[in-house]
Amino acid sequence: MTPTERAFTTLSHVKRSITFALATAAVAFALSGCSAGLYTQTADQTPTVPGANVTVPGRDGVGTLSVRNATLAYPGTEGYKAGSQAQAHIWLFNDTPEPVRVVIRPGLESPVTIPPGGFAKPEVRFPVDKTLHNDGSFPVEVEFVGVSRFNLVLPIAPPDEPAPKHKIELDQPAGSGH
Repeated sequence: MTPTERAFTTLSHVKRSITFALATAAVAFALSGCSAGLYTQTADQTPTVPGANVTVPGRDGVGTLSVRNATLAYPGTEGYKAGSQAQAHIWLFNDTPEPVRVVIRPGLESPVTIPPGGFAKPEVRFPVDKTLHNDGSFPVEVEFVGVSRFNLVLPIAPPDEPAPKHKIELDQPAGSGH
């Protein structure tokens, strides 16, 4: 085999390898999008912890103070009506060596004290001034007194149980076929 033939054979082998690699990459790219369509598997799944979560440093940066899974209770299919009271589910954690007082506005104007290494789930209710549908949320201000103050948006929690299914009555008599 002459040097020219050898170079031509090597060049053909390189072209085939590159073509094969590009074809493999194109197939892999095309297949990777198969499950990323409009209706994904997780589109209808409820997150494990659907509420708002915030962690801030404790006084002088020692330890942390946290709000976990803060939501408004599911009010039913109609949502919260204007003039009603929305109930919040808020978990407060104090992972510092000192007790901390917490105020949530509106709703919990009197401070709740959380002991060092402790938690609290205070009874918090908010006045609803306009109808709040189930896809809505409610803004509050959380203050770890003397340490941190921040705004938090509470989503409405998903229902504990799925909505009841209703039996559909058909106009055809039983056994009449298609």
